[in-house]
Amino acid sequence: MSEPSKTDATLKYYGGAAKETLGKVVGSEKMEAEGREKKIEGNDEYDGAKTAGKAEGAKDEAAGGIKKSTGDTLGDTKMRVEGKATELKGQAERKANE
Repeated sequence: MSEPSKTDATLKYYGGAAKETLGKVVGSEKMEAEGREKKIEGNDEYDGAKTAGKAEGAKDEAAGGIKKSTGDTLGDTKMRVEGKATELKGQAERKANE
C-alpha cells in the first residue's frame, strides 16, 4: 500500500461525489452507493495523509531542535542554522496538517 496522499484523496472524494450524483440523476442505486463508498475512501485517505504529515512534522521539529541545540553547544553556527531551519520546516508541516 502506498502512502496516503491529500491530492489522491481529494480526487477520490470528488470522483465519488460525481458518481454518487450521477447515480441519483439516472436512478442507479448501485452507482450512487459506489460513489458514496469512494467518498468515504477519499475522506479516510485524507485523514491518513494528515496524520502522517503531523507525525513527519513533529519528527522534523524535534530533530531540528536537537541539531540547533547541539550547534549552540558546540559553537557551530552552520549546524545551529540548519537545525533551526529543520525545526521551522517541521512546525510548518505539522500546522499544515492540523
